Amino acid sequence: MSNLKINNGFSQLSDPNLDARSNHVLVSMTENSYFPAPVPTVADMALLITNFTTALGESKDGDRVKIAIKNQVRQDLIDALHSWSVYVLFESDGDKVKAISSGFSIGKTPAPLPPIQKPENFRVEIGSNPGELIPKVKRQRGVLTYIFQYATDEEMALNNWKSIPCSRASCVIPGLVPGTKYNCLVAAVGPKDQLMYSDVISRIAA
Repeated sequence: MSNLKINNGFSQLSDPNLDARSNHVLVSMTENSYFPAPVPTVADMALLITNFTTALGESKDGDRVKIAIKNQVRQDLIDALHSWSVYVLFESDGDKVKAISSGFSIGKTPAPLPPIQKPENFRVEIGSNPGELIPKVKRQRGVLTYIFQYATDEEMALNNWKSIPCSRASCVIPGLVPGTKYNCLVAAVGPKDQLMYSDVISRIAA
């Protein structure tokens, strides 16, 4: 069943837009059989909207007290709309048709990314410049960054790898000694400290 979320962003709306959006939700929720018992009630929500509309009109003269009252009434209305949005999501139980009928703006919650896997299709190409290797890997969804590593046989024996972090699925390793064999691998880094290594590939720098 689909996960749903409310996308209205009431707190970011201007006063006139909040007035219009809340009235649209009120009309949509009135006598809506999918949502028979909202809290606050439809009558109470209508009163909150009326109070906000009235306070909005009265505050247009710039009086500081009237503006403060309007801001407080505005927050009361937003709090009530948030309560309705939670109720709508609960009663809809993933049914987008039901949720949309409420007048709220409905969107899907993004599915969580799967755990990252061992990097696939890792290869190392000879670069166009002397002493240059270009490791590449198939891009994988959910990977935050790649760490390309390389070492000579002697350095690998001592676990002394050099590393190049890169947000892309390929990088250029410059300044290598032509005719020298280098061992290369890539580590894929994912959320929550996930780390998966490729197999090691050896290539002689040209």
